[in-house]
Amino acid sequence: MNNNEVKVPAKLALSVVAACLVSFCGLITETAVNIAFPAVMNTFSVSTEMVQWLTTGNLLVVAMITPLSAFLQKRFKLKQLFIFGTMCFIVGTVVAIFSANFALLLLARLIQGVGTGIGVPIAFCIILEQIPFEKVGTYMGYGALVSAAAPALGPTYGGIINQILGWRYIFVILMPVLIFTLILGTVTIEEKHEPEKVPIDIWGIIFIMLTFLGLVYGFANIAAFGKNPVVETAAFVIGIAALILFVNHCRKCENPLIDMNIFKNIPFVCHLVAFFLINAIMLGTSFLLPNYLQVALLCESMIAGFMLLPGAGLNALMGPFSGAALDKIGAKFPILVGTGLMTIGVILFAIFGMKLNTAMIIGFYIIFGIGCGTAFGNTMTVGNLRLPVGQKAYGNTCFNTLMQFAGAVGTSVCAAFVSASQMQNNSLSHEVKTAAGSRYGFIFLLILAVLCLILQIIGFKKHEKTEE
Repeated sequence: MNNNEVKVPAKLALSVVAACLVSFCGLITETAVNIAFPAVMNTFSVSTEMVQWLTTGNLLVVAMITPLSAFLQKRFKLKQLFIFGTMCFIVGTVVAIFSANFALLLLARLIQGVGTGIGVPIAFCIILEQIPFEKVGTYMGYGALVSAAAPALGPTYGGIINQILGWRYIFVILMPVLIFTLILGTVTIEEKHEPEKVPIDIWGIIFIMLTFLGLVYGFANIAAFGKNPVVETAAFVIGIAALILFVNHCRKCENPLIDMNIFKNIPFVCHLVAFFLINAIMLGTSFLLPNYLQVALLCESMIAGFMLLPGAGLNALMGPFSGAALDKIGAKFPILVGTGLMTIGVILFAIFGMKLNTAMIIGFYIIFGIGCGTAFGNTMTVGNLRLPVGQKAYGNTCFNTLMQFAGAVGTSVCAAFVSASQMQNNSLSHEVKTAAGSRYGFIFLLILAVLCLILQIIGFKKHEKTEE
């Protein structure tokens, strides 16, 4: 049957829209709040180290909740999860709007993290389970549009709202969207299978939460390693030890949170790791460029946001187009072209890192954005398609978990390079030190981009050999 003849029921399409809107609200706040840090510090008289917990704490909660999504989707109805996740986000948003002190604002971000961790995987679950196979690529492209656009547009959205209305309105403007989303999802989301009485894997939950608690905290505070080496080392040791215990536990458990057999599928693993690297590169770049524009080139936050808008917009818009291309011509061409363009963009940033001007940044970021948008959603799609039906929920959990974890890794390592360069005791100006640190960050991202391209190629070659 021709792809154009396959119709997706309007109710099913609207259920995807509802799930994507929850995901969008959760992801856009991750980067929109970052740009409002100075204003929040001024409002509540807190330090830079303290205000960072608005993002770090949120990422910790999201990273600990997301790995449970496969279990939750088996144990509960999708509509129940959607309503609970959306209500958590609404409650967190209301608390953030009316927060009288920093502790309440931090609590609000943690509650929003619960909503994001539950809500983000639902859209991809609906697409993979309910959308006709011939349209999966297109609809995964829509999901990728949200996942890529939200954090990319966050600095622009946050910068404009913070400068014109104040930081609380970053949350105020989300409220009508969330209420509309709650109503739409409640009306349209349908079940395709009854909940199973899957036993609760207590030890698996403890181990996976300790894994991401340790690793996300460790990476999020890596710039302060010199000040707190014992705490930082302990965080990484706890995270790695808990991960080893989690893997061993899942191998022996009858109903594990993650079926470890999926990692025997080499093409799936290659695309999974490549997807992680794409996310780390995107979020690392989303940190470096606004910082470069504001500190090294002395642009205002709102102007910096507008300069990044063309690249961020194209990144988002390429999702549906590249997904449709996957449905028509297959995954290999759009993914390799997209990963290649992303790598070229990072190469240009690394080469001209000390001499970037606004025109270069806009142009290079457009190339980079087109590449990321083309590769991002398709990599997730093809990775999940490499798994049998019974393992797709586990694959979806892995992709969504690593998407959250990658943000902490990419942002934190790049921030550490910039911070280390800025603290050097030499005669260079603060602007030049920032440019130098950003260049080291781009070189780090270039290494990740080359590795990502290699993994994509290996993933396709392994699959082709299996097909033969």
